Amino acid sequence: MRGLVTSPGLPLREALLELAYSALREGYADFVMVPSRGPGDSYSWILAGTPDALTSAEPLPPVMTVQGARALSSAAGEPSSRRILAIMRPCEARAAVEVMKLRQIDHANLTLVTMDCPGVIQLDLYDGAAEPEECDPANLRPACRQCSEFTACGDACIVRSADSNLLLPLTAKGGELASSLGLEEQGSLDEWSKRTEELRALRLGTAEGARTELRQQVAGIGRLSDFFADCIGCRACRTVCPICYCRQCFIDMKDRRSPASSHLDRSRRSGAARLVSDTLLFHIGRMAHMSISCVGCGMCEDACPAGIPVGRLVSMVGAGTSALFDYRAGKDPEEPLPLNTFVEEELHEFED
Repeated sequence: MRGLVTSPGLPLREALLELAYSALREGYADFVMVPSRGPGDSYSWILAGTPDALTSAEPLPPVMTVQGARALSSAAGEPSSRRILAIMRPCEARAAVEVMKLRQIDHANLTLVTMDCPGVIQLDLYDGAAEPEECDPANLRPACRQCSEFTACGDACIVRSADSNLLLPLTAKGGELASSLGLEEQGSLDEWSKRTEELRALRLGTAEGARTELRQQVAGIGRLSDFFADCIGCRACRTVCPICYCRQCFIDMKDRRSPASSHLDRSRRSGAARLVSDTLLFHIGRMAHMSISCVGCGMCEDACPAGIPVGRLVSMVGAGTSALFDYRAGKDPEEPLPLNTFVEEELHEFED
């Protein structure tokens, strides 16, 4: 297996920036969407229309403040003749593919470029001084330590192999990008393939160990209630999730709101009733709607003010439903969502 040599001698970060500059200079893209360093060591997404606008671009920020697919849905949510090249982490590109299937992103003139993702550190451990290449692996978020889909996603991916930067065209659009940049020289991917498989095996082992423990922690309605006992109902997990796009969530509909009399009746029957009574309904309902498309980005867990490991739970549930339907979120843009597909003969094992 071989890739196309790009930006020889440059670190991965600079290779990604050079790709962004070249895409605008050569006319492959009208805009490049990429994270950018802001004031006070903050990071946000920008849509750059000229090479000069990429001055503060930072394709590998040490933290994830906004999920890229969520940002992309605001820039590419409707058909346009303008071409956008988005430089994203693999989990963001996979989420973008899922959002495309939900018709929230138009992909006709969109190219997704990813990289060998080093992961990001936890927000509460970020002091503003860490540079992307200085991130301590011990400070990576739990979601990143368990991620096995950390490379080779989207239309093209830039990887490091034997001190070289190689572009992997993964789709026809990726091939068009390589051609527009004049990339022809090939390089070996042997070292990258070996390193990737070793890290993937390590991450899969970490994830399975954590999920075994988590399954015991949430087994049964009582333990699941304890798991979400600190939930304050802020819905931040829903707000930051790239898959949750509904303008009005089912939990916020008027006919879902409990009248005061229902709280009084429950209190009379049981002696006491929790006033915020929709906690489990919200979390179970949300997982039923979106867990099949969960890419394990960890944004929901980062956003939780109560510190509930909700991201690990949704990821665990998503892994189960994905295995059940033989579906991998964000890997194949042409593969239909299981929840949107009717199959007459399936899931007989769950029948009475």
